[in-house]
Amino acid sequence: MEERRQSVRPDDVIDLGGYFAVFRKVWWKVALVSLAAGILALLVTLRLPDVYQATAVITPAIDEKKQVPALGALASFGIDIGGSSKVEELETLFRSSDLTVRVFRKYNLWPIVLANRYDPASGKMRAGWLEALSSGEKGPRIPGYWDAVRSARKRLIVSVNKKAGTLSISFESHSPAGSADIVGHYLEEGKSRLQEEALERAGRNKKFIGEQIGKSSDLLSRDRLYTLYGQELEREMLARNREQFGFKVIDFPEPPDRKTRPQRVLIAFLTALLSFLSLSVVVCIAGREGAGASDRSKKT
Repeated sequence: MEERRQSVRPDDVIDLGGYFAVFRKVWWKVALVSLAAGILALLVTLRLPDVYQATAVITPAIDEKKQVPALGALASFGIDIGGSSKVEELETLFRSSDLTVRVFRKYNLWPIVLANRYDPASGKMRAGWLEALSSGEKGPRIPGYWDAVRSARKRLIVSVNKKAGTLSISFESHSPAGSADIVGHYLEEGKSRLQEEALERAGRNKKFIGEQIGKSSDLLSRDRLYTLYGQELEREMLARNREQFGFKVIDFPEPPDRKTRPQRVLIAFLTALLSFLSLSVVVCIAGREGAGASDRSKKT
C-alpha cells in the first residue's frame, strides 16, 4: 500500500477545489460573455425569414383488384394488371424527381420558393452566395430541372407510417398559404400521374387482348379473352373515377398559423448555455495552469 501511495504523484491528483476557486473569481465575466453570445445569436436569427410547413396525409385507395373478379387470368397472358398503389409505391412517387419537376414547371413555384431571389418579370433567379461559391455562377439565370430537384430536396418531406398505412407529404416555404398550395399541387399531379399510367396500361392491355382475340380460333379461349377485355374496360372506367383512384386524402393541406423555424428563443438560449459551459472549462483550465506555473516559479 505504501508503495502505491508513493507512486501517485501530487500532479496526478485532480484538485477540483482549485478549479472552483479560479472559477469563482471570474464567473460573472463568463456569464456576461455568454449572455452577449446569446443576444448576438438572437439578433442573427431575427434577420432570418420565417419558414412555414404545410402537411397532407393520404392513404392508398381500396385495392381495385378485389373489386374485379378473375383478374388473375390476365397475369397468365403476361399482362401487367396494375392495381391500386401501396404506401411504399406512393412514397416512391412523391419522392421522384420527375414529379417534382412536373409540379414546378406546371405551377411556376419559383416566386414562392425563392422569394426575393426570383424576378417574375425576367423569369430568372439569382444564385445564393453558397451556390455562387460552389458552382462559380455569375449573374441571374432561368431555373431548370436540377434547380427544382435541389429546391424540393431541402423543402419536401415525405414520411410513411407503416402501422397506420398512411403517407405524410409536407412542404416548407416562407409563405403559409404558399406551402399549403404547393402540397395541394403535389397531390393533384401525383394523382394525375397515377391516372395517366393506369389509363395507358389499360389501353395497352386492351390492344394486346384484341390482337389475341383476332388470332384465336378456339371458342373457349375467345370467350375467356372477351371476359378479360371487359375487365380491362371496367378497370379503365375505375381509373377515370379521379376522386377514388390511387389514393384518398385524410388530412387536406391547410395554411399553418405558426412558423416551423427558426426557433429564435431556443437558439439564443442554447448558444448562451454552450458558451457558458465552454468558456467555464477554458477559464478554469487556463487559470489553474497559470497558478501552477506561478507556484513552480516561486519554488525555483
